Amino acid sequence: MNQPKRYNPEAVPIIDLVNQVFQKHGLSRGTEHRLVFESWQRIAPPIYHERCKALSFRSGRLIVAVQSAPLLEELCGFRSSEFVSLLNQDLSVRGEAAHVVVRSIEFRRS
Repeated sequence: MNQPKRYNPEAVPIIDLVNQVFQKHGLSRGTEHRLVFESWQRIAPPIYHERCKALSFRSGRLIVAVQSAPLLEELCGFRSSEFVSLLNQDLSVRGEAAHVVVRSIEFRRS
């Protein structure tokens, strides 16, 4: 009872195919980072530009480093949902970023 081998030596891993499709349509992770970081710079008040820095964007979560503890408390407690809304509005207006959605922002002390 020899079972035939089902392994195809010429098969391409599915992750490679998905990455090729994403890159072809400009949906790579690097593009998402750039679009979200640019939107953060546009929507954040100028006073925050020198005190806050977007670090990472992954799985819909933007991570922002904050230099001062009082500002960190203000952002975490009162402004987080406001910034999520503003980011998504800004991204939806841009045609190339319509597929990108920010679900949450995590503010961290730098």
